Amino acid sequence: MNDGDTDARTLFDRIAAVERGGSPITPEQRAAAERLLVDMLQAAARHGVTLADLDWTVDLPGGCLDVIRARRT
Repeated sequence: MNDGDTDARTLFDRIAAVERGGSPITPEQRAAAERLLVDMLQAAARHGVTLADLDWTVDLPGGCLDVIRARRT
């Protein structure tokens, strides 16, 4: 599975580049978002969909981070 994108950024790079307002994003949140992104991309790959395909319509790395930050633990 291609774990980066067309600009040769890794999934970690993609998550690290996400900026959001509010409280600071913790390293633990970024790591959890990266794990979620990896799992989602593995599922997408079963359908022939890549991160590059998703980039045309959705900010999946940012969405993964938003989900992790929004969870109530």
